[in-house]
Amino acid sequence: MRLLPRFYEVFKKAGFASATLEQSIAQKNQKQLEYESDCGQVAYLLVNNMDIPQYVDRNWAEIGFTAFDCYREYELYSTKGGHAMRGDNFITNLLPDYGLCSMARFCVAGLPKNKETYEKCKNSDEKVLTVGTFYPAITEHYFKRQGILADIIKIAGSSELLPSHCDVDVIFDIVETGTALVENGLIIYEEAMPITTKILVSKAALKYDENISSMIERLRNAPK
Repeated sequence: MRLLPRFYEVFKKAGFASATLEQSIAQKNQKQLEYESDCGQVAYLLVNNMDIPQYVDRNWAEIGFTAFDCYREYELYSTKGGHAMRGDNFITNLLPDYGLCSMARFCVAGLPKNKETYEKCKNSDEKVLTVGTFYPAITEHYFKRQGILADIIKIAGSSELLPSHCDVDVIFDIVETGTALVENGLIIYEEAMPITTKILVSKAALKYDENISSMIERLRNAPK
């Protein structure tokens, strides 16, 4: 819900304001999870960011506003062996990156004393790097492209504790200000990739619902 106010402003500028949702945002109270726009053309569903790609992919929602980490993790995880092929029903390039996560990026981070070990792993396959992350699919994909052997450990949060208290060499996480890293004695080894924001559009909805094309145009032409 952290990005909700920024996402809502995009739709508001396109003419899809919702007085009730706006009031909920102002009061920082999102216990109600469904709102209707004042014009009656849009129903806002407030779901966990990680669930948004699945909502659009399975046609539970026609459009979803999310960040790169959410939809890319979903795409990569869904296409791995043993999982149903998903991630093929949404389009991510109809609208540009809205820059709502401009300061956020994926980083490799760890203790200062272990940076030399990390650099060695980049140039040798003698050691397997142990990586803690909330994004195992993106992390695995990144280190494979870097040619680094990595043992990926999925965690649910507080990744900054891992290098100091667990058998973990580095963490792969989203960093915005970097304050949490500093406070836990960590440094950034490498900035891996930026976090972009996208509107996901259901291919099925785009094909069969003419209102979706109209909405895309209004979003495209809305004041920046």
